[in-house]
Amino acid sequence: MPQPMKGHFIRVLFTTCILFTVTLSSTLSAASANIFSDIYSGWERVSELPGEVNALQESYQQTLNQLNETSAQLGQAQANVEAFKAQNEQLIEQNQKLTDMVTKLQEDQDAKNATTKRIQTMIITVIVLILGYFILIRVMRWGMRRRSGRA
Repeated sequence: MPQPMKGHFIRVLFTTCILFTVTLSSTLSAASANIFSDIYSGWERVSELPGEVNALQESYQQTLNQLNETSAQLGQAQANVEAFKAQNEQLIEQNQKLTDMVTKLQEDQDAKNATTKRIQTMIITVIVLILGYFILIRVMRWGMRRRSGRA
């Protein structure tokens, strides 16, 4: 290698080393600043964790309380449904008994009406027979008087 090239090469190498050193030192100072800020922010996060844990525990407790309340309400609703079912069955039984009673009363009323109609028919028949008997006797007497008056 000739001398002028060698000097040029050394200058380029020296400039590159300086640029590399400046870049490396600025990166290290930035990196070290980032490490401290990362440690600080990590410490802040760690110090905030108990508060977040407490908030989560409170939220969990509230949710658990709501679940218990909802469960109690559900149990009450199921008890109400069972009570309504029992009451509905009683009402169905009462309704069946009332229907049977109404049917029996209707049958009794129909029988009573039929008996009353038979009695009325018998009374009318007896009255007509009695009237017919008296009318027949009167007509026979009148016919006998008329015949005996001619003879």
